[in-house]
Amino acid sequence: MTCPASARTLSDGREPPVWSDRLYVRLHRPEIAYFKFILESYENLTLLSVVDRYEAIVQLRFSPDQRREILSVLKDLEDDLELTVLDLPLPC
Repeated sequence: MTCPASARTLSDGREPPVWSDRLYVRLHRPEIAYFKFILESYENLTLLSVVDRYEAIVQLRFSPDQRREILSVLKDLEDDLELTVLDLPLPC
């Protein structure tokens, strides 16, 4: 069964993204849980996974259409948390 064409397009007529976008963030280890809880308060904005618990690197997965909003949230959190957005290549 296939979806009707109208179900496969966004309200502005674009096709929905096929892949999630990713950002990697380094922060202090004790702040990972706090960071996760803050991000969860923005419902369905991003999914956080801990990539390296010793280096305190987390991966944020989100819709490419929400990249600007994610970066804005991270910028706002810089006042409360010492975090660094890492420039890592996307895995294949």
